[in-house]
Amino acid sequence: MLGAWCGWASGFDRSTAPARATWFVTWAAAVAVDILLWRGRSRPASRWHLEPLGRPWPRPGHGGPRRVLVGVSPWLALLVVIVAWEVLGLDTGTHQPHLTISALSEAYRALHAALLAVWILVGLGYGVALARRPRPGPSGSVGTSTSGPPTGEAPHAGPPVAGAAMLASSPHAPALLLGNSRAVGVAFWIVVIGAAAALDLVARRSRGRVADGEELLGIVASSRVGNAVAIVGWTYAGWHLFAH
Repeated sequence: MLGAWCGWASGFDRSTAPARATWFVTWAAAVAVDILLWRGRSRPASRWHLEPLGRPWPRPGHGGPRRVLVGVSPWLALLVVIVAWEVLGLDTGTHQPHLTISALSEAYRALHAALLAVWILVGLGYGVALARRPRPGPSGSVGTSTSGPPTGEAPHAGPPVAGAAMLASSPHAPALLLGNSRAVGVAFWIVVIGAAAALDLVARRSRGRVADGEELLGIVASSRVGNAVAIVGWTYAGWHLFAH
């Protein structure tokens, strides 16, 4: 059903009434499911109830600012690569194909449909991570380690992002790093999705040394500021990619 909906919705050109209507319906449905999951958190008899994670992250013995940063560093590295690619893609010349995800999805309907499905799944995954957050312990903290910061604190990602911005500011960077073929851009995003899936699998087998995808979303959801930024960012990304 998800594939059929995304395939049908991808047939509308952006900035048109049908595209905006289908995006709004999609957004409203995803938000409604997330709200039901959140309400089911405190109602064990609800059909939308999901059992909380039994072990919070970071695991006992894997706390401390340095170890937490190491545990999320693979995800931060992947994020920096994506941001750098997008910035460099925007900086390509007028006679070169733009390789940003928005330009590529506009050029290929199949990619547009797949991107819509990924966007929906990310929104639903965030709702699941929010509903499955470990319940607070007696002290009000979800973490069991006493050597590190509260699990709601996300590690500071200033230096990697600053490095990506410096790389993007180089006038020769686009010609050196990005190809001139849209096939290169499509291949890049396929590799990104594969890398994220592989990273999540490795993290689940790391016995808590590395945060998996759900635990990473749980870290973001445990902070009010992070929660608000994630929701607004997800909504804006959907509007920009599928309706604007």
